[in-house]
Amino acid sequence: MNVARIERKLFVVSDVVGVSAYDFNFDLHFACDHPYQIEGEFPCILRVGPIKDYPAEFKEKLEMGLRLVNSPEEHSRASELEHWYPYLEGLTPRTQIFDELPRVEEIESSFQWPIFMKGSRQTSKHNPDLSIIQSREHYALASEKYRNDPILHWQKPVIREFVPLMPVAGSVPGKVNPSVEFRSFWWHGKCVGWGRYWYQLPPYQCADVEAGLAVAKQAADRLAVPFLVVDFAKTADGRWIVIECNDAQESGYAGTPPQALWQQILAQVVD
Repeated sequence: MNVARIERKLFVVSDVVGVSAYDFNFDLHFACDHPYQIEGEFPCILRVGPIKDYPAEFKEKLEMGLRLVNSPEEHSRASELEHWYPYLEGLTPRTQIFDELPRVEEIESSFQWPIFMKGSRQTSKHNPDLSIIQSREHYALASEKYRNDPILHWQKPVIREFVPLMPVAGSVPGKVNPSVEFRSFWWHGKCVGWGRYWYQLPPYQCADVEAGLAVAKQAADRLAVPFLVVDFAKTADGRWIVIECNDAQESGYAGTPPQALWQQILAQVVD
């Protein structure tokens, strides 16, 4: 675990997780020091990948003199769909969260096929067979896979209205078809960075992306989480919608230039 004070303004506690779209060497790009003892209480960002027990991490860091930028309640509001969805109705596809996989009749009473299925925190690495469910028969197969999937089995199942998105050229093996989608980072309500969600593909652009950022801004304002990620996309019929939110401490950069992102954050931090 690397405990670094960046430009004498902000602490970052980080670990290398082995994912190029997430890892970032702060010591290489910024002036950092590593205080052995921390006196007082200082703001801190956690960059250690997925966080299993956020309240425990928050408490542990507080005992070190570091206050994580998002409180446990804010972390939950950002990262758990059942908590952020009520704030974003009208900006994101219609959604129902279940305690267990619903019967097909329950789905058909509220949705039409195809549907989008995921866990309350994430998909199974965007596996299309476990995400875009075409029919009753497909749902029966996907349900069995859901129960045995290492990523999904512990999450509450979520059924979402399937909204066709505007496609982009190219594909990523084992993933849903890429679309015009972007990831945006928000620091206390201000956009500090954004970029292509499908960073693995050749660059794609959209002339009215500012309209998409305006929708993401609405989401950030409603959620009021200090350090937040909002993923937004353009639908096939030309609307901008929110796809997902998360605690930005856990999120990869996707196509967002990381050094520029951290420069923007540091510029917002009062000495």
